[in-house]
Amino acid sequence: MPRMTQERDRLRDWILAEAHGGDWLSLWPAVVGARARLIERLASFSEAQARWRPPSGEGEAAWSAAEVAAHVAAYSRNVGAIIEATAAGKTATKDRPGTVGPATNRPFAQLVRLVTEESVRLASLPQRLPAEPDLETTVPHAFFGPLNCRGWYVFLRIHDLDHTRQLERLREAAGFPNG
Repeated sequence: MPRMTQERDRLRDWILAEAHGGDWLSLWPAVVGARARLIERLASFSEAQARWRPPSGEGEAAWSAAEVAAHVAAYSRNVGAIIEATAAGKTATKDRPGTVGPATNRPFAQLVRLVTEESVRLASLPQRLPAEPDLETTVPHAFFGPLNCRGWYVFLRIHDLDHTRQLERLREAAGFPNG
């Protein structure tokens, strides 16, 4: 695991405190609210805007809104499976950071719908999880280290807020298409 900065340490401590301090339903509004904001932001892009890539940047910073949407859909499936498995005391495999998935070439409206469908599954996740989940089983996060089922659930909020800010930066970038 890369050496953690103070900011990462602070965020990890917050994730762990939230994960251990609440149950599924107390965590749900913040997680689902962040996802709803992300979907609203995605839906505000036209097809042309969604395919536009910033003139500079590397890795995720160079993604188009369509790539962000494809990533969020793939990430949602993967992290949902991690949460369900670890809550039951089973292990799961985390996709590589920045996985986009094969859906990128779909029309953007279909990508937004796919993200929405995956989000509905995530929103209903607490109904499928045990009230007393296994909190000892973990799956490593690339930056925050081992997270249990609730840690991954809390991290969904951070992930979605990061990508919402990324979409906002795209709109502000030089050369972004008007329509």
